Amino acid sequence: MGHRQAYGMIYRIQLSAIIQAGAAFMTILLLFSRPAFGLVRFDEGSRIIKGVQLLQVYNNPSEYCYVPTFPRLATKTQIVTDDTEGAEAEPVFELLCIKYVGDDNIPSGGLFHALIEFTLPPEIVKDLEKELKKDVPNGRIVGPVPLLQTAEEGEDALGSFEIVSAVLTDIGEGRFTRNVITSRRAPLTPGSKAAVAAILNQQGATLLWETFQGETSDVSVAIRAYYEAAVKGYNAIVTAEMDTVYEHFSRVYNVQQDYTRRQLRKIVDELERDGVLKVEVFDRSASTGIETNDMESILNIVTNKLTELMFDHKTGWAKEPPREVAVEMGQIPGRQKRSWFSRTFGGTEDTKYYTDDQYVAKKRKDIQRNRFYLNLSKSSTIKVHVDTAGNLGGLYGQYQDDPRYFRVVDLGTDSAYQEHTVYFQIDGDYIDAFKDTVNLASVNFRKKYVGNRPDFTESLVFSHEKVNKGETSQQITFPRLGLSGDWQQYEYQVRWSIRDIPTLVGSAEEEWIQSRDPAISLAPPFRKRTIDVEADLDSFKTSGMTAADVDFAAYLGGETKKVGAVKFRTAAANPESVASVTIYHDRGSNEDRVGYRVTWYSRAGTKKQGNWQLLDTDYIFLVAPASEDSDPDSNGGGS
Repeated sequence: MGHRQAYGMIYRIQLSAIIQAGAAFMTILLLFSRPAFGLVRFDEGSRIIKGVQLLQVYNNPSEYCYVPTFPRLATKTQIVTDDTEGAEAEPVFELLCIKYVGDDNIPSGGLFHALIEFTLPPEIVKDLEKELKKDVPNGRIVGPVPLLQTAEEGEDALGSFEIVSAVLTDIGEGRFTRNVITSRRAPLTPGSKAAVAAILNQQGATLLWETFQGETSDVSVAIRAYYEAAVKGYNAIVTAEMDTVYEHFSRVYNVQQDYTRRQLRKIVDELERDGVLKVEVFDRSASTGIETNDMESILNIVTNKLTELMFDHKTGWAKEPPREVAVEMGQIPGRQKRSWFSRTFGGTEDTKYYTDDQYVAKKRKDIQRNRFYLNLSKSSTIKVHVDTAGNLGGLYGQYQDDPRYFRVVDLGTDSAYQEHTVYFQIDGDYIDAFKDTVNLASVNFRKKYVGNRPDFTESLVFSHEKVNKGETSQQITFPRLGLSGDWQQYEYQVRWSIRDIPTLVGSAEEEWIQSRDPAISLAPPFRKRTIDVEADLDSFKTSGMTAADVDFAAYLGGETKKVGAVKFRTAAANPESVASVTIYHDRGSNEDRVGYRVTWYSRAGTKKQGNWQLLDTDYIFLVAPASEDSDPDSNGGGS
C-alpha cells in the first residue's frame, strides 16, 4: 500500500496524561538544547582523517575540534632579511642545545632548553579541513578540543606534563644533570607553551648530544589530560501507523422491461485494517550513570495510550467509515417518472412502467492513514582521557650547523672573540607565585673590565604575563674582550615586585652577587608553604553554624598582610570538608611565623570572629564551637 513512512505529519494525541508526563521530558530537552561551550560529541559525528581524530561540536554539527596527536617543539615567527628578495617570515624552533668545552680551570658540560606546545601546525589543520569538506561540505575546524589538567594527588600534583629522559634527571646516583627545571603545567590551551631547561655535566652533555644525532633522542615529553564529551545514554523511538481501507462496489443493469424498486442489487463491501506499533529502545544508562526513570514512565504511558487509540474500532484510528448502499432508483439518471395519475389514484410500488436500457455502476474507495512519531533521548557528559608522548628527535641531521639550535662553545680559543652566556631561569617551585603574588622579577647584570673599558651592563624582566606563557628563561651574553684569568666572573642583582607592596624586595642597591655559573635559578626571598584545612561538618550542624572563613596572615615583603584564605559552606549542594591553600611569607626566624583566624557564621545570621592564633603546623582540623554563645576560639580554632 505504500505505507510505513514514519516521518510524515505528527499526530497530536490530546491526552492529558501524556502532556503532563511530557512536561518533565520537555524540561530535559530544553536543558540539553542550550549551547554547550567547549563540549564535543563522543559517539556522533566523530571521524579520523589522516590519523587525526575530529570531534563534532555539540551544538553545531558543521564545526569540528581536533585532538592533538602528540606534543612537539614550539615555533615562533622570525623575520629574515634577504638582500635580493626582502624580508619574509620564517618559523623558528624554540630549542637550544649548547655543549661547552672548558680550559684547564673550567669543567666541560652543556645546557638544554626547549619550549613545548600541544597543538597542530596551521598548515596541517588547513589540510585536514580540506579533507573534511569532502564528506561535510560546510564543515570547518575551529581549533583543538578544550583540554583540562589531570591531577594525580591533591591540588598541587599536576602530573600532566612530564619529561621522560634517562639523561635529563637529577635524581639518583650517577646522574648526568646538575639541575632540571620545568614549568610543570601542560600547554593545553591554544598558544600556551611549556618549558624545560637543564644544566648537564660533561658526561650528560656528551650523551645527550649523541642521542640527538639519531631519529629518536633521549628526550620525550609525556602529556596526560582529558576533555569532556557528550554521550547519548538513553534513546527510545515510538512509531505508530494505522491504515484503514474501505472499498464499496454496486451495479444495476436494466433492459427496457418491467422494473420495480425491488431491484436486483449486487454489493461488494471490503474493510481492511493494518496497524503497526514499533518501540525501539537504546539504553546504556547503567554504564553512564544516567537516571532514566522519567523516560521509562513517559514511554510506558505513550505506548499504552497509543495501543488503546489505534485499535479502538468505535472512537480510535480503526473506526469504520459509514457503509454505502447500493444504487437506488432515484440515483439512476433519465428514468421515466411515474405519472401524476398513478401517483395520485393508486397503484402499488410494483406498478409497471418502462425505461430506457441503462447500466449503472458505483464504486468508492476510502483510505485513512494515521501516523505518530516520538523520540525520547537523554545525554550526559563523560571524561575522555588523552595520554600521549612526543620525542624531540630528528632535528640534528638538518640543523646541526645552525647555531640557533646546536652550538659548541670552546672556552679555550682566542680570548678576543670569546663570549660567555648566562641563563637566568625562574625556579619551577615558584612559577605559580606569578599568578597571585609576584608582579615581576628583575635582574641587573654587570661585568667589569680592567682599564678604561666601561662595564658591561644589562637588565632582564620576568613579568607575570611572560612567565604564565611559559617564558621562564632569559639569557645574557657578554664578551671576554681579552681578559685573562677568571674572565667568566660576573655580578648580578635580583629584585622582586610583590602585589600590594609598593617597594621592591630582594637585593639591596649596593649588594651584588658574584658568580661564574652558566645558569642561575631565580628563587624569591620568601618561603612557599602549603596548608591543609579539614572541617568537621557534623559539628557545624550541631552548633548551628552554616559557614566558616579561615584567614592567614604573615610577613611578606617586610609587611604584615593577608596571604591566603579558605572557606567552608554547608549550604552548598556538595559541601567540601577539605581545602588546601598555598601561602608565601618572608624567610627568617620571626618572619617564618604564620597566623590564622577563624570567622564563624551561624544559621541565625550572626557573625563571630575569633582571635589570631599562631600556626605551628601545616594541618588544621576545624571544629565548630559548642554553641552560638560560646567563645569562637574555645574549640573552633582548629587543632
